[in-house]
Amino acid sequence: MSDPRPVSASEAVKRALSVVGVGGSYQLGTGDYRPRLNGDQLIDVPWTERESDHAIGADCAGFALSWCWKLRRHRPGYNKGGKFDVEDDVNCNSAIGDAFGARDLFELASGMPKPGDLLCYPSFYLKSDSGTQLHFIGHVGICVGTSHVTTWDPASPRYDLLDVAQCRGPDGRAPGVIFTDGSIWQHHRDQWPKPEHTVYLLRTVG
Repeated sequence: MSDPRPVSASEAVKRALSVVGVGGSYQLGTGDYRPRLNGDQLIDVPWTERESDHAIGADCAGFALSWCWKLRRHRPGYNKGGKFDVEDDVNCNSAIGDAFGARDLFELASGMPKPGDLLCYPSFYLKSDSGTQLHFIGHVGICVGTSHVTTWDPASPRYDLLDVAQCRGPDGRAPGVIFTDGSIWQHHRDQWPKPEHTVYLLRTVG
């Protein structure tokens, strides 16, 4: 695959910051890059409609992986046969799978973190002691600043030092996109260190 490609990291960060605290709400399964004209006005926001109940909003991937980078969420052939079980659509699992495989859109970040990098952990299933299957939902946010970072150890990263824009649940939470640090990802990594569960710092390719 070659098109469409991600925009520059500086443009993605600018787009992310433009909707921090501005309208919309979190709705799981929504959010995409779908600019449209309303008369002479270009409407370019991450909020889209959920078919099941017509709720309008964005989720973490619809915002950080799709809208910020001007990438349509549905991408036929994406992560085909890759790790983390999702194909043909851009989300947390397929982005991590892509970084470990074809590297069409994303790769594992190296060196110091940069604005535009993506903090991402996958969705996964585990069985409880009683045999019930538990679903843990993945999450992604976009790094918009690194001013607190002076050193970086990839073996022991400090995600909490990063400035992040994220679209975070539960459903109906507004405003949809908020400015935070990376503590959520730090806590997740500390609790879930195994490779199939943990946090990855991703960077767009080309």
